Amino acid sequence: MLTEKGLTVNGTVTKEEFTTFGLYHFKKFHTITFYFLLVVVFLIFAIPTSTMVELDVYIYFIGLYGVISLVSSLLVLLIGRTAVKVRSSKEYKSDPLIQNKITYTFSENEIQQTFGRSAGYFEWSNLRSVHENKDMFRLYVSKSKAIILPKRFFDSDSEIAQFKKLLRDQVDERKVKFM
Repeated sequence: MLTEKGLTVNGTVTKEEFTTFGLYHFKKFHTITFYFLLVVVFLIFAIPTSTMVELDVYIYFIGLYGVISLVSSLLVLLIGRTAVKVRSSKEYKSDPLIQNKITYTFSENEIQQTFGRSAGYFEWSNLRSVHENKDMFRLYVSKSKAIILPKRFFDSDSEIAQFKKLLRDQVDERKVKFM
């Protein structure tokens, strides 16, 4: 809702949204780990074998090592994603504040966060980075702590557009990553 104080949105972050936030947060790490393991596991098998067998047999082994490295990398990726889901779920259950209705008011000067009788204020300059995903915005105030803002908190697409304009105006463009 757009008021004279600024853009106000509110809602309660669900466990699923909090888990999705965790997956988005670790996506880059998981991607780098996947490709790193893919190459390393392949090389661990391929290099020693290259001097032991003839070329026609070696081509067969290259395919086999490719499959082994792909399967092992996918397995590690699956374990990593599962660990993030479990950890996020436990963190959500243990944090009563995140389970309450939160109201955010975004003005040209600050971000006001209100839950219950408590209020917090952030200056726009305090944001380390801002990321837009298909279902939420993540406004990072530290390396691992973010304001999780599901798009369902907004009443309309025009409110989302106003919010994005406010972000463009108030946050250094190098820190903002829209879809």
